[in-house]
Amino acid sequence: MRTHTKYFSFSKLADAEGASTVVRVAMVCNDLAIANSSMGHYKKMESNALNHIRQGAAQYFVRMSCGHLREGIKAVEGVRDHPALRALVKKCEPRAQTAFADLCECLPAGRDHIHFARYVQPIRNTVAFHYDAKRVNSALEDRANRPTSSPVCSITIGEDIHSTRFEFADALLDTIVCRKLWGILDADVRAEADRIAEWCFQKSIQFLDFGDDFVRRYMLEHAA
Repeated sequence: MRTHTKYFSFSKLADAEGASTVVRVAMVCNDLAIANSSMGHYKKMESNALNHIRQGAAQYFVRMSCGHLREGIKAVEGVRDHPALRALVKKCEPRAQTAFADLCECLPAGRDHIHFARYVQPIRNTVAFHYDAKRVNSALEDRANRPTSSPVCSITIGEDIHSTRFEFADALLDTIVCRKLWGILDADVRAEADRIAEWCFQKSIQFLDFGDDFVRRYMLEHAA
């Protein structure tokens, strides 16, 4: 993969109107790019010896993406509400403009706000960057008392910490996210969880589509 690097002035950036909001967009783009590319790596993993890691890794990066999106949507709101930044969006490529418009629909009064509030916000607040004790206790009780499945849990011990996995913790996080936060019924849990995860993933892609063009244009205009 070929890349090229451009250099900008921090002093010009610091003096530019709306710089803080643009920097926040850039930060979220960096984090979402890492989360999404890493999730792709684990989904494509073909090592049978590490199959026990794949599902937990995918869950982790979905949670991280939701956490970054929850913070990123605040930056989107900042762009929308800043006349000069909103004007810059109109100079972006159509794909970036469309992505920005779709992200704005996740804000209050937008058509996707109800989905964003259900799918993304609770992940950020409980299991993306936190390990909520009440949620863990509730998931433990749920798993232990299910009449339709055996209350068995597992740990896979590897040669080092990178190949060791506490699968029982993944199972409990799956219960917290899918059943408690997203409210998915038993019969639909995997298919519906995949659908919601894909919805969140598409929002991440939209953020990257928007931020890639928007941040570069801003930097060229204000900090070159």
